[in-house]
Amino acid sequence: MAVTISAPTASSRAFDGVPAEIAQARAWVRELLPTGCDRVDDVVLVVSELTTNAVMHSASGAPGGRFALQVEVDAAAHSVGVTCIDLGPALVKAARPEGEGGHGLALVKHLADSYEVRAEPTSRTVCCWLDWAAERSEPVNGGRR
Repeated sequence: MAVTISAPTASSRAFDGVPAEIAQARAWVRELLPTGCDRVDDVVLVVSELTTNAVMHSASGAPGGRFALQVEVDAAAHSVGVTCIDLGPALVKAARPEGEGGHGLALVKHLADSYEVRAEPTSRTVCCWLDWAAERSEPVNGGRR
């Protein structure tokens, strides 16, 4: 039986820093995920949390602000990488109703198999990888990281 190894595919897209773009980001990422990925809902939830944080808690949510997503799908290794890049800390913290919110990054950390944040003076990058079960075999390279 021949084994086909496909190269990872990477896609990037910028979004306006407005709440309506969060749904667009979720839909875009869902389209990128391959058949056989049993963690589609987890990946979409991670994207939702990261993009919500970009819009609500960074300068990306200011008028004219933007955020970017990068998605790398490695079907051979059964993993997907999600990177969200925002414009760094907001000048004013987002107002929340009491008892609401504040759990997004904890949820991302729980769902992701690896997670990293890099902060720069004018940007913040959050990267995470989620692995999924192989349908017929173990990952070709033994996994990521």
